[in-house]
Amino acid sequence: MAEALAVPRSPRFPVPRRVLRWLTATLLVCAVTLWIAMAEIDRLVAGVVTSDGGNSSVTILSGFGVFGARDTWSVWGGLDREDHEQLAALVTFHVAIDFAFALLYGALLFRLARGRVLARIIAVTAAALDVTEGVLLLFAIRDAGSTPPAAAVLGVVTNLKWLVLALFALGLLATPLLRKRVFGRLRRLAGTVQFHRLTVTAVGLVAVLALLPVPGINDQMPDSQRLWAEGSPGPFLASSLVVPVIALGLQYIGRLRSVLAWQLWAESYTPELPPSWRLWLAGPVVLLAALAVMAAGGFPLERSNWWQYGIFIGVPLILLAVSVVMKFVSMLGSPFSFRARWAMCPHGEDRRRAMDAWCGGDNLALLLIAVAGMSLVRSFAGPAAMMLVEPGLVASMPDGWPLRVWGLLAFGAVLAAGAYPLRSVLLRRAPRLFGPDPRNGFGQWPYLKHLVLALGAVPLLALLLAPSFFTAFLGVSATAVLGIGSWALLFGAVVVWAQQRQPLEIFHRMGFRANPILSLMAAALALGQLSGGGDAMHLPRTGKVPVSPERNAVDAEFRDWLGKSTPCNTKAGNGKTVRPMLLVAAEGGGIRAASWTTRVFGALAGTGCGKTATLLSSGVSGGSLGLVLVTRYAPRGEGAGTGLATASDAVAAPEALSVSVGGAIVSDLVAGGTGLLIPNRSRGDFAWHDRAALMEREWERRAPLLDAAFDPSARGAAGAVILNSTVTGSGCRLVLSQVKLPGSKDASDAAAPECLSEDGPPVSIDFFDPANGFCDTDLRWSTAAMISARFPLISPAGRLRYGRAAEAGCTPAGSFQAIDGGYAEGSGLGTVSDVWGTLREVVQDYNGGPGAGTEQHPYVVPVFVYIRNSPGVDLAARVPAPVAELAVPLAGLKAKANQVEAGAWLQRLGAASDVCLDTECDAASGAVLDKLGGDGTVVVAPKSRPAIDPPLGWTLSMLSQNLLDEALEAEKGQENGGSGELPGLGKLLAVLSPPGAGASD
Repeated sequence: MAEALAVPRSPRFPVPRRVLRWLTATLLVCAVTLWIAMAEIDRLVAGVVTSDGGNSSVTILSGFGVFGARDTWSVWGGLDREDHEQLAALVTFHVAIDFAFALLYGALLFRLARGRVLARIIAVTAAALDVTEGVLLLFAIRDAGSTPPAAAVLGVVTNLKWLVLALFALGLLATPLLRKRVFGRLRRLAGTVQFHRLTVTAVGLVAVLALLPVPGINDQMPDSQRLWAEGSPGPFLASSLVVPVIALGLQYIGRLRSVLAWQLWAESYTPELPPSWRLWLAGPVVLLAALAVMAAGGFPLERSNWWQYGIFIGVPLILLAVSVVMKFVSMLGSPFSFRARWAMCPHGEDRRRAMDAWCGGDNLALLLIAVAGMSLVRSFAGPAAMMLVEPGLVASMPDGWPLRVWGLLAFGAVLAAGAYPLRSVLLRRAPRLFGPDPRNGFGQWPYLKHLVLALGAVPLLALLLAPSFFTAFLGVSATAVLGIGSWALLFGAVVVWAQQRQPLEIFHRMGFRANPILSLMAAALALGQLSGGGDAMHLPRTGKVPVSPERNAVDAEFRDWLGKSTPCNTKAGNGKTVRPMLLVAAEGGGIRAASWTTRVFGALAGTGCGKTATLLSSGVSGGSLGLVLVTRYAPRGEGAGTGLATASDAVAAPEALSVSVGGAIVSDLVAGGTGLLIPNRSRGDFAWHDRAALMEREWERRAPLLDAAFDPSARGAAGAVILNSTVTGSGCRLVLSQVKLPGSKDASDAAAPECLSEDGPPVSIDFFDPANGFCDTDLRWSTAAMISARFPLISPAGRLRYGRAAEAGCTPAGSFQAIDGGYAEGSGLGTVSDVWGTLREVVQDYNGGPGAGTEQHPYVVPVFVYIRNSPGVDLAARVPAPVAELAVPLAGLKAKANQVEAGAWLQRLGAASDVCLDTECDAASGAVLDKLGGDGTVVVAPKSRPAIDPPLGWTLSMLSQNLLDEALEAEKGQENGGSGELPGLGKLLAVLSPPGAGASD
């Protein structure tokens, strides 16, 4: 230990031995990498579903539970032979990785227990039991159709493994030497993290985005990386450049900070340079200069943001002015005991802490490269495993895809495992490559902080002024790393520049040893965001022509539909004519929802009746985008053709997400913190665009028909579309509808639109209703879809102003924040249910009219179609087990959510679907309902399979799109659902293809 702290500088070891160490860090990184790979494969295992909806996973099987055979085996025993072979292959792959994982964590525990033989024996025993568990699982999984003999033994071994691990943990706490070692290292780690908190924040944010194996939004970055294996090398090359450059910048920041640490804790250093007034003038000067340039260039300055300007300009100037006054008073002498000279005492000598800072700074910077390798393992472990169990998968992918998948997977594994050993080798041979030696003081590399400042500032300026251009070739991952890393380098350079200087007088008198630059910057940005950044920051993009207030009421829309949907007539067994009428709800879910929705409507529009069968459709988030694409690219009665599929795949390209990520990290962050709406270039337009506008313009570039005024009279295969958003605070549903919602109110002088009035739509606000007085109603199709799909972080809450119309336009009286419609109700079925209450009476009156049941006056039968894109519709719900009495209140919270789930809405709609007033109508309705199994509700959803679920986000790889295509084909060919399932697409297509209905497209 003394040798390590003495840090010799012999020619043989110019770098301290402790800095050269790599084994522990490598073991930790490799263990986490293997755990991530196992988690991804176990998600594929959970996708193997029995005919009655049962599924399980290795995680469930290997958790602490009963001492004997577990329920997982009875579930897997219900698989057919082909599915069981897939399961066995995936479990074998999982166990092979688990063998290596057991060896790694066993080695880590063994090293931690140094000096205690018993603890080391326990660590080895735990790893051996884990390996034994894997061997037993390999034997057990070979037996199909029954509970294998090894299952009982496996349950015992699994529980023993967890008990031994618990014993090891107790041993750590009970043994003074080990307890002191563990807690001592944790305290030192906390101190190092605090000292290098800027690097920790940057690397941590990237790691959370890239590594957490959580289904949904966290699948977005891995899926964007899978594009690299599909013929898109540009983003991979960009990431291969950005990651090491940012890591090198963080390395230099860490070394410059470690110089300070060495001086503080090894050399008893105290800052001698006086405070710098330039540091505190830099922010106000930059902001004032930007305001002056924008004013001279004719760009609008948002006056409502004056208080944000004031915070960013005033706070530094006030701190500087107060400090100058305090310093002046201290020089003159005063009754406040202000002293002219500083009285800062040096830190006590603590070379271990100085070495901690040195090693921590180096290791944290290199961790970014390790994280990059781990993210590749997460992205490609699943596809590699899928190739083992689905040989036909390769046929649907580009040439060379398997080789690139395995190559990127191997590259990621080597990068994660080799980062620290390679760093150690390079440190021995070229130590100056990694920055200044902390032992040699502040005089080294005088221009390094300027280089780091440029590495941070230049990319930020590029992403600030031309985000669409730069993010197009950077891709999602490189944009995220570059944006986050550049902010860390910029602030890090400022901190390094100020670390040799004394703090301002005001901070010195408060007991600070340094200027709290990072804390003040974070506080300024937070204060600027208190009101959401002002109305102008997130206003929706508008055109020059407001949306026409003339919209069909529900009864008028029904009459129009009757005239368009005659191809859907079919003869019933009693000689009467009947016609199905679809009312559709498209679930939210980002671009996955949009792609699935367009695919389903493409299949519907490929039938003679499906082109016109839909009266109206309600969408949420990505489902709304899908409905808008259907309206624009599949006009009613004309079918979908190839334009809809092309447009749907085009908007799923990664450019939209890349520019949104760039906007969120740079331009929106600057605008939200300072109030300065700096113009940026997007598709030739140099003006302010928030990240939602940048994303919309990218959609319009990919699907040009979205760049047109929202038209309430336009109809596509989805009928009249209703797009659902949510108002923050009140929780009201904000609806952008092509039809006038039932219960729309008359104009009033209310202070703000509300959703709980007796004469309005239920818990909803009709955006296009003139009575509500919204100002910015001249929307494009892309903007209307985005208002429904503003999921925070990726896209911001939109500001929708309301007021009263005047000759000069709308005078805003206030604004709402509109966010993703899924916050209120994610299925879209709630709005369908609200509209159906009025529509049902209209249909009943029509079915009971004179001449009903004839070719000219067919009976109309409603069919409620729920387009669900999220996986798991075919999984059987597990029977909830009793919980502890103290946990009952928490367990009961789920009951309220279940009442507004999609299943509950479908039950309500099904119960209220009867529109017949006589027996002849009931009998004729059987021509439609019998084909649907007697039910008037249909769920079109991808079935579970051992495959990677398409992510919840705004880009899809070709692999994800192909999986959606395969799921659609499976849905089209499946006329009989599983036990307890509602009818699916196969039965619906049979209903929409009556004899003589016309040829399919």
